[in-house]
Amino acid sequence: MEPNRSPQATLNDLIDRILDKGILLNTDLIISVAGIPLLGVNLKLALAGMETMLEYGIMKDWDEAQRAVASKEAVMERPCLDENESILFSMFGTHWYSKGIYNSWRAGTIYITDKRLIMFRKMPAEVLLEICYEDIKAMSIQERDHFTGEKRQELHILMKDEEVIKLHTKDTVFLEKAIEDIMKKKELNLEDNPAFPDKKEVLGDFLYPGEEVVNSGKIWYQMPFTSEGSVRYVWKPGHLYLTDKRLCWWYDFERKLYFDIPADDISHVTVQDVQFGSAPVQEKSLIIMYKEGNENKVVCFHDNETSLHEWEKVISEYAKEHMDGKNTETCPRCGKKASKESLLENGCSRCGWVSFKFGRSIPVNQQVH
Repeated sequence: MEPNRSPQATLNDLIDRILDKGILLNTDLIISVAGIPLLGVNLKLALAGMETMLEYGIMKDWDEAQRAVASKEAVMERPCLDENESILFSMFGTHWYSKGIYNSWRAGTIYITDKRLIMFRKMPAEVLLEICYEDIKAMSIQERDHFTGEKRQELHILMKDEEVIKLHTKDTVFLEKAIEDIMKKKELNLEDNPAFPDKKEVLGDFLYPGEEVVNSGKIWYQMPFTSEGSVRYVWKPGHLYLTDKRLCWWYDFERKLYFDIPADDISHVTVQDVQFGSAPVQEKSLIIMYKEGNENKVVCFHDNETSLHEWEKVISEYAKEHMDGKNTETCPRCGKKASKESLLENGCSRCGWVSFKFGRSIPVNQQVH
């Protein structure tokens, strides 16, 4: 290419020349001070359109890599099928995923084949769910509240290992019927009126053997921390769990318990206004008072007001049941249950037993034989 000078050349002409012919710069630059070389620059620059670059063998590896990725994505437009497996129909849907610190509805395409149900996401390509019809125990359509404020239908699939898989589509009834029809053709039976386990999902493995979750949910915790010798507080998101033994809060991000007290130590629970952050603004929060040794302590949680009142009711009722259970005794003679104070002071109304400590007797006409 011979250099030339044209006073009529415009910026568009320059860009066309760069894209078509390109610019190749190869130079060595030495910077000296007082005749002493201090810095050396070896500069190699190629600037041209991609077609010109590839024509001269520049950026060929990058081009091949990009073509390989595009080819792979084109192949992964749908899930890989087994030999002789065919897709009967497909539909867009969502699947509830809750493992580890991640729990959400994941969207993808549900493929119903003659062998299994597959949920596949194109970008990035991944099989989100795979169910063999032989492993399905029962199915049920449940109505659940949606964040939009409306109710929607979800297909709950009970597997033989008691796991419940939740799916949602635009036509959930059609999805259920399609699965039932395939299972009938395969002579696979579904249980009628199954009892779906109402298990509370637990993010960590902190439960004791035999411990059962009574209630759980996402909630903000006013976490204490020490800074410059003083105790301060910061709101952190996590999950609150009420079990048959204790009340505890699980921090999702660090995957550990930051609050854990026996349920018997809860003395009072209420919902009231609490300052939220450094601003002079108060928000409804759940205040729980409990005992730790001889000390009375307070812990604070925050969520929407409806959720807070639900927690207040559940914890209050649970604490009352525990308190009533601790105050209940049985008559040593006939086994009748009554409060501890009543048995000690008045004796048993069924068999007439009285405590030697008080020595009171029940009138004969009031005894039940």
